[in-house]
Amino acid sequence: MNQVSAYRLLMGATAMLAVGATVAFAQDSTSTPRTTSSRRIPISKEASGEVARVDTVTVYHTDTLSLPGRVDTVTVNNTVTRVDTVQAAPIMRPVRLPYGMYFGVGAGMNLPEGSLYVPNSPGSAYQAQLGWQGNVLGLRLDGGYSQLGEDSQFAPFQADPDIVNVNADLKLALPMFHHLFGLAPRFSLYGLGGGSYVTYKNLPMVVNAGFTTPTGGTTLSNGVLVGDTPWQHKFGWNAGGGMSIAWNRTELFVESRLIQFNADNAPSARQIPIMLGINWY
Repeated sequence: MNQVSAYRLLMGATAMLAVGATVAFAQDSTSTPRTTSSRRIPISKEASGEVARVDTVTVYHTDTLSLPGRVDTVTVNNTVTRVDTVQAAPIMRPVRLPYGMYFGVGAGMNLPEGSLYVPNSPGSAYQAQLGWQGNVLGLRLDGGYSQLGEDSQFAPFQADPDIVNVNADLKLALPMFHHLFGLAPRFSLYGLGGGSYVTYKNLPMVVNAGFTTPTGGTTLSNGVLVGDTPWQHKFGWNAGGGMSIAWNRTELFVESRLIQFNADNAPSARQIPIMLGINWY
């Protein structure tokens, strides 16, 4: 509906209301005769005892106006305020895996094998190491001291045996196991091997059949040569492996290897040290 039509409709409604009010007023005037009292209505200034009368006429008239339907278009704007909470991810420091130069110590036991097995028993062992480790390859130099135990039947013939081992090794790590427990700690399996320098004294060992006892030496009837008091020096080799767990600048390891050397006219002398140790990078 436009504004002109609405204006005409409003004017028509107003005219109809006016006509209706006039008709109602006319009907009231013609159909109802006025009653004139024969008595005067006293006012306040007249004599006492006279009563004033007031006639009140109220007309109720209801007109129903039907208007054509009206459609109002209401546009509702909904403003939605959305608050997104963004939490910044914590800054993760890079995990530092222990590579490069390191030094460490270890302790454990040494097991005699080969020509050392019969006259000796397992004894204590101590080690110190210095090395450099890359992701795969590394170098290590270590020195160890071991004092084997004495077998009861050979103990009366000599003092406790002493052995010093110096080893220069290549160390091969297996990187596929580094993240077995996640980024940290780092787990490692490794192998190592290289040359060995062995010096010892008072170390009894089994000799070959037909061995000629050196001057000043003592060979027992069961083929065991009593160890010499002066230090003896031999070269040999070593090979073994271990595993470690490392975090930050610290590495715990456990390892074992075979250290072998050959004495004169005797089977191969072997040591198997088993070490538990710690490295610092």
